[in-house]
Amino acid sequence: MATEIWHEFGAEAPVTLIPADGGRLELFANGKTLFDRKAEGGAYPDMTRVREMKKQIAEMMAAR
Repeated sequence: MATEIWHEFGAEAPVTLIPADGGRLELFANGKTLFDRKAEGGAYPDMTRVREMKKQIAEMMAAR
């Protein structure tokens, strides 16, 4: 997921990816939670979900 996002947007992406103990994984962009593995049933995002997040990030970047 991180590779997909940074490959698409580079260092300009307003993204924070936080891995934590117990398999927790969170993705924030501009302070908004885009992904929380625990809240989404413990599954890692599939490519469809990653594309949705990339779209959200692109929209945030375009709005700057």
